[in-house]
Amino acid sequence: IKKNTMKKESIILEIRAGEGGSDAKLLVSDMLNIYIKSIRNQNFQYKVEEERDGFASIWINGEGVKKFYKNESGTFRWIRIPPTEKNGRTQTSTTTTAIIDPNNTFKYTLNRSDVSKKYVRSSGPGGQNVNKTSSCVLLTHIPTGIQVKVQDTRDQNKNEEIAWLRLEDKLSKIEEVKFNISNSQNRYEQIGNHDRSDKRRTIRVKENIVIDHITGSKCQFTDFSRGKIELLR
Repeated sequence: IKKNTMKKESIILEIRAGEGGSDAKLLVSDMLNIYIKSIRNQNFQYKVEEERDGFASIWINGEGVKKFYKNESGTFRWIRIPPTEKNGRTQTSTTTTAIIDPNNTFKYTLNRSDVSKKYVRSSGPGGQNVNKTSSCVLLTHIPTGIQVKVQDTRDQNKNEEIAWLRLEDKLSKIEEVKFNISNSQNRYEQIGNHDRSDKRRTIRVKENIVIDHITGSKCQFTDFSRGKIELLR
């Protein structure tokens, strides 16, 4: 008897409105409902992390989750008559889906071995006592050359404590910007410009067909709307 060696894993699906105005925002809710149906079909666990105008994110956990949803990232082009359309005109709108690693959160810890430390004479007002003692602390982060100098108090230990906190805060903000840029690049690589020409799938509601332009698979929209996204593998 073969044992199931698949481990439980988690992803976050982010759904965004693309082109199409109010209809694209409505489609975000439609896609969220489709994904929830697919989750229930597979007996995965889930939690809707956020749902607001034009955006939704959902945490999904289970065995084989990453493999099951690996084809979902990209731009979905919807061709339908919006429910708000009074004259029965067909509109083309887009939504995007991005797959995010929930463990990929920003964390920063300063490596103190990368920092040089000096005790120097304080400068400025404060009387002779301030200038006679080396209570000022100068920390230099060697890889970046960023420096922090603290002479807030006459207590050297206190100044050093403050200096470490300030240096770590300064470096943390720099690294967080880099982290956010990297995440934005990851999303862009998945969804592109989210316009009508940049598509992963085309969903023609009236014709009851969904086409995946990467796998070449097709299915009926009625099946897709029931969460049977595995038909498009």
